[in-house]
Amino acid sequence: MKTLRSLLDGLLLKQVHGPVDIPVSGIVHHSGRVRPGSLFVCLQGRHGEGESFANEAVAAGAVAVVTGRDLVYPGVTTVRVPDPRLALALLAADFYDYPSRGLVLTGVTGTNGKTTTTYLVDALLRSTGKTTGLIGTVGYRSGARKLPALATTPEASDLQELLRQMGDEGVTHVTMEVSSHALALYRTIGCDFDTVVLTNITEDHLDFHQTFQHYLEAKSRLFSWLGSMPRKNGRLRRAVLNGDDPNWRYIFGCVPGEVLLYGLGNHCQVRADGVGVTREGVSFRVSIPGAAQRFNLKLTGLFSVYNALAAVCCGLLSGMELEQVKEVLETVPGVPGRFEAVDEGQDFTVIVDYAHTPDGLHNVLRTVREFAAGRLITVFGCGGERDRSKRPLMGEAAGCYSDISIVTSDNPRGEDPGRIISEILPGLERSRCKAYEVIPDRAQAIARAIELAGTGDVVVIAGKGHETQQIFRDFTIPFDDRAVAREMIRRFGRHGDEVQRGSGGDGGPAAAGR
Repeated sequence: MKTLRSLLDGLLLKQVHGPVDIPVSGIVHHSGRVRPGSLFVCLQGRHGEGESFANEAVAAGAVAVVTGRDLVYPGVTTVRVPDPRLALALLAADFYDYPSRGLVLTGVTGTNGKTTTTYLVDALLRSTGKTTGLIGTVGYRSGARKLPALATTPEASDLQELLRQMGDEGVTHVTMEVSSHALALYRTIGCDFDTVVLTNITEDHLDFHQTFQHYLEAKSRLFSWLGSMPRKNGRLRRAVLNGDDPNWRYIFGCVPGEVLLYGLGNHCQVRADGVGVTREGVSFRVSIPGAAQRFNLKLTGLFSVYNALAAVCCGLLSGMELEQVKEVLETVPGVPGRFEAVDEGQDFTVIVDYAHTPDGLHNVLRTVREFAAGRLITVFGCGGERDRSKRPLMGEAAGCYSDISIVTSDNPRGEDPGRIISEILPGLERSRCKAYEVIPDRAQAIARAIELAGTGDVVVIAGKGHETQQIFRDFTIPFDDRAVAREMIRRFGRHGDEVQRGSGGDGGPAAAGR
């Protein structure tokens, strides 16, 4: 068991009040998880400061409190530090003996595509017989053991504990999503990445980062920190960058190690051309120096080409041949909630996707337009207590591509759903959309879209993807877009026996709210 003295040796700037030759049984940041012997770190969160819970932590058995404020807690050792979040990361990595040093760790960051890319990379690693772990938005997995996701990237102490568990369970390779929040809040400090990947960077999370430049700088930390820890077993550290992203040169300038570019541009070492998109999937040719292969994926959309290229780079860097990579990626059926089809035998298409950014929605709807035989009906909303600036942009993206847009609630959290919707509508108006309706109840909105759909139409339900809950101010309800869509398809039947599909007067519903 570690002592407080040994753990504090890793913190250069600190003021300590109280004894340090005491054993520490764990590192926690939530008072409800304190056990006798815990070291409690006070973090500032969305709904309050950790100091307000420190007394609860002490009462539960914490032997020391780390704080950023000029406070002393009686009866326990108090450690004052300039930045409690950075201290948490350093303390946790030390407490769990830097578990990433014994793992081959791949980190994937970007505005869109992180989940799919990590799934593809993990599939490649598993195909070579590796025992793998996965950390991301949909869930965590250690070998065959599945775990619920606490966050896209867990808090530092949770992340280090999880990596230690994975290593103890025989996992050798871990692929993880790394969010901009995690990088800004130092959650991955103490993680020794072998490969870091950039999918793309478009505007998002400005409620947290305030400006796009701050967002870009947060993303760049994953790359600038590469190799900041002592080399492990002589392995190389590499960066894989989307060479078609407008910000790739900025990120390139931050990387202290080897860089591999992918994309459609001639300057990319791993390049795709001859792209063909259908409802069933996407095909393209991948060229690398000295070899080329035609890929036929079960995933669709141009964005899937980029996600696949990122995975190809990781596969090649792991020692796989291009033909091996092709064989594996062509077997991947898809990722939960990412362009996921809901098929109950109906004569129209229903797709559920996690697209919750303007760029993500733009990509999904543009892809649908490439193969849709009939109308495109889009159901979408925006999350509460999140970046408000993207709300009209989401409306504009939906309006530009959709024949009918249905604006509804996403996860309103502590905000009034009506206010969120009112901030979406100016974008719809600006797009000169053909028609839209406002239906705040998400289940009713999905039902309306299914009711309107006719033969050959495509219904896209965007925003929540794999999620199985809807979050309101004071409560959370079970809600799965896929399950609701299936229920509504069964209710209305595939041939429109109970309703007259698409009977919105002269070509569509009334443009409510105009």
